[in-house]
Amino acid sequence: MYAIESYKWHKESEIVMKLNLPRYQVKLFALCLLLGAIPVMVLGIFSYMKSSSIIESKVLKGNEQLLQQTQIQIENTLKIIDFSIFQLGNSQAVTDLLPIQIKANDFPLVDRLLETMQRIQIYELGILDIRLINIEQQWEINDKGYTKLKDSEDLQLFRSSSPLNRQFKWITQTVEGKAGKPSQTNVFLFKQFPNLSANPSAFLVTQMSNQELFKVLPKSSELGSLIILDDKGHIIATDMASSMDALVRNTPLLKEMTEASDPNGYRIQKMGKEEYGFTYRKSSYNGWTYLSVVSLDSLTRESQSIGWATIWACFVIIVLISVLSLKGANKLYLPVRGLYQRTAQPGEASESQDPQDEFKVIESRIEKMSQNYRHMTSHVQSLRNQLKPFMIYKLVQGELSAKEIEEQIRLFGYNPEFRWLAVVVIQMETLEPTRYQESDRDLLLFAVSNIVEELVPTEYRLNPVVIKQSQVTVIHGNHDSPEAFKEFLYETIKQVQANVLTFLDLPISAGISRPFQMYKDTPKAYEEGLDALKYRITKVTETILFIENEEPEKQMVFFPDHLEKQLVEAVKFTDEKRAHALLKEFLQILSNRELKHNQMYNWLMKLLLDLLYIPERQDRPSFSLDTNATPLYEQLKRFNTIQEIEDWFMVQIIMPIIHSEDQNKEAPHQKISNEVIRIIQSEYDRELTLEECASRLNYHSSYIRRALKKSLNINFTDYLLSYRMEIAKKWLLETDMKIADMSQKLQYNNAQNFIRYFKKTTGLTPGQYREKILNDNDGE
Repeated sequence: MYAIESYKWHKESEIVMKLNLPRYQVKLFALCLLLGAIPVMVLGIFSYMKSSSIIESKVLKGNEQLLQQTQIQIENTLKIIDFSIFQLGNSQAVTDLLPIQIKANDFPLVDRLLETMQRIQIYELGILDIRLINIEQQWEINDKGYTKLKDSEDLQLFRSSSPLNRQFKWITQTVEGKAGKPSQTNVFLFKQFPNLSANPSAFLVTQMSNQELFKVLPKSSELGSLIILDDKGHIIATDMASSMDALVRNTPLLKEMTEASDPNGYRIQKMGKEEYGFTYRKSSYNGWTYLSVVSLDSLTRESQSIGWATIWACFVIIVLISVLSLKGANKLYLPVRGLYQRTAQPGEASESQDPQDEFKVIESRIEKMSQNYRHMTSHVQSLRNQLKPFMIYKLVQGELSAKEIEEQIRLFGYNPEFRWLAVVVIQMETLEPTRYQESDRDLLLFAVSNIVEELVPTEYRLNPVVIKQSQVTVIHGNHDSPEAFKEFLYETIKQVQANVLTFLDLPISAGISRPFQMYKDTPKAYEEGLDALKYRITKVTETILFIENEEPEKQMVFFPDHLEKQLVEAVKFTDEKRAHALLKEFLQILSNRELKHNQMYNWLMKLLLDLLYIPERQDRPSFSLDTNATPLYEQLKRFNTIQEIEDWFMVQIIMPIIHSEDQNKEAPHQKISNEVIRIIQSEYDRELTLEECASRLNYHSSYIRRALKKSLNINFTDYLLSYRMEIAKKWLLETDMKIADMSQKLQYNNAQNFIRYFKKTTGLTPGQYREKILNDNDGE
């Protein structure tokens, strides 16, 4: 086959060479051939797959409908039987017998019940036998008559089926065949009476005829086989062939479909050398599962004839496409040949030249012409884009004259006509709680500029720029009034804030200047935008500040000296909680009063200097502050919110001062504690009190108590008792001193108090402790 294809290829190549077809013309032919052949092949493959899928779908759908019809017919029969048994259970013949212990004179009632049961066992329903089992009276009545329950042949079946979890239950029983015959599955209906009782007194057991019950099952065909499973996954009835029956019974898929939670579904399982499709439906009436099994490989074999027909049709169409592609390639190549001849320069090409690369020559000539044009255009555009931010920077900084402003605006294509102009200055909040670092600030500002460019139309703004730590945008508009222009600014910046928070997860604040009417006022507007942002120290995050709304009126505002003195005293006395509360109150007053930003800064600097002066007034050595090599006043200027200022004062200023004060106070406390410990350890055997020790050391007892608590975290009495217990343990180990003598020497009122406290401390009495120590020493 490969040799034949190679021969055809060489023949075609010879034909192309004889026809003197250029390479590009051959490519056109191949392209046309592919464009025509590929859709045909794709369509052929799709048609084959679609037809196969439709056949399979139709067969599976037919099986599903047959399965549903079979389920309805069988369940209708079961429900009719269920209703008939229900009527039998509520009949007079049953209710008269249920409460009595049957004796000889009650057999007329038994005969009447048997007649009633025989009337129900009609041929159409397929009922073989009906049995009434009385649990309370321990008897059974069936077609053979009356018998004791203990002597009943069905006692084992009844026990295996109890208890019922509902009023009735369909139960199957597999009986092994005799003399080589196949096993048979019997179907029983267990129904309790009374119906709604939690403890039923009797059961009606109905045995069905499998032949009559499952006569609606169709015979096995090429479309598949039907199987009925009970609630435990055992096969009750099937129309499968014996060879397939063995394969199906051994597959674990039966149990999986029985335990599936879906009421119906479809599974694929490979059995032997073929794949089979299992369509199942689960009955909500009795828990049985109805299966339809069909061989998928047999369905595929039915589709092969369609596949061969599709292949021959595609082959004929591709031959026709090849002929048409050759003619079409010739027509498509004519303009290319003409373009090559017209663009050729004298001496560059001739008719005798091999025309196979003419399209590359045309491409090369056009590329040379356009390359110079692109280079020039790109260079000019690059210079213009670089100059735009520089021009706006100079405009904002006030480095352009009125004439230069007019020239630059027209040069860069900005709108020179507008009614209102304002400068929006955007700054980021602190980066500490975010995922960014301080080194990312410049990149984040450029990202904010990109968001502004996308949200604000170019006819309303100049190019956004980044100046120092701010993103600056000049926005203009033709609104009817300044209020309308300010409303436009507010809504625009609000949208910018939302997008920055969404894409960068970063809060920003914006300061907006007053509305101006000329570009020459841009430097003043820029300063006003920066000044507006300085007032966000008293605001929440993500604020939009208009300078005319934030500047307070001129008024006398007095510094809260009394509050500052209380704060300094709290720090001096190392009262951290009170200092923190007073700092909060001070900053709250700072934020509530209408202060200019320079007044706020002066208040904070005064508080900072008074706090730093505390160690010098106490004649204490200086302490180290973590300033990050940046002056404190510069750090203070960087903060944007009251919370940031509060945290900085507490962590960087107040807590180091309190820690330094605590360290300076610990030395005398430790010395006093050592003296008290020395007195206790040398005079533990006499009546010692805290007041006596304080008097001997020339200190007040309260001061001694605080010193012990601060240095040892223990009070005087606890330490004295603890040390006496250690002495008692030593005496018990090293001496034969009596318990009463020990308690007297250790200043206990009586021996019982000593024994009680010793046991509370060690968990043992002194005698038990001595005995345990001695035993441990002997063991060693």
